[in-house]
Amino acid sequence: MPAPPRASCPEARLHGNPKPTSPSPHTASARIEYPDYRTRPDCREYRLTVHTPDGPAEVRFRIATAAFAANRVLLQDGPDVCYQLLLRMVADAAVPIPDEVTVDDAALAAYREAHTPVPRRSAAARPSPKPAPFRRAPVPETHPKLPVAPSAGVAPTFDEGQRVSHAVFGTGVTMGSQDGYTSVQFDEHGTRTFVTSMLELETLSPPHTWEVGPRGKNRLRDSSRGQD
Repeated sequence: MPAPPRASCPEARLHGNPKPTSPSPHTASARIEYPDYRTRPDCREYRLTVHTPDGPAEVRFRIATAAFAANRVLLQDGPDVCYQLLLRMVADAAVPIPDEVTVDDAALAAYREAHTPVPRRSAAARPSPKPAPFRRAPVPETHPKLPVAPSAGVAPTFDEGQRVSHAVFGTGVTMGSQDGYTSVQFDEHGTRTFVTSMLELETLSPPHTWEVGPRGKNRLRDSSRGQD
C-alpha cells in the first residue's frame, strides 16, 4: 500500500473540536515517538515521529511562546498537546499528515477544557443537610482512544551512567531520569531529552559504568575499565 500524500502547504493550522473518528486497521498498529523539542525566538517546536505500516513520518508542532506566557497552556503540557493532535491526524486516514502544524488558541482551549477537572460543589450550595451523593460529571472526549502507545506496563526509568542504544541517534550514555523526562548524551548527536514513558532504549551496560568526559565525549569510568 503506497504511503498517503503529505500536505503540500508549508504550514497547517489545527484547531477546534472535530468529531472523533473510529480507528482503522491502518492506525491500530501506529506508534508515536517524541524525540525532543527546540526553543525558537517566538515559539517552542516539538518534533514527533509517527511509525505506520507505510513507514515513518516526522511532524513538527509549533506552540507560540506567548501562549505559555499567558497561561493558555502549561510548559509541561506542551508535548501531550502535540501528541493528542497527532493521534487525531493518524485516526483520520482521509487527511494527509502535514510536515508542520501551528497549534492555535482554539486547539489549546479544547485541550484545556478536556483536561480540567470539574469543581466540586460547596457545602453552602447544598439544599439539605443530607444531600444525595455527589458524582463528578464525565469529561467529554475530544479525540478517539487509539492503541497508539509504547510497551504496556510500568514506565521505564534509566539510571545515570548506563550505556544505551537508540534506533535514531545511535549509542550514548544516560544522564538520569527526573520528572518524567530522561536525558541521554549521544556519541554523535549530543544531548537529547525524551519523555520517559515514550522512550525506547536498548541497555548495553549496568548503571554508573559510563560518564560524559571532557568536551562531551562519552567514556568508561575509571573503576569500570578493568571490567570491560
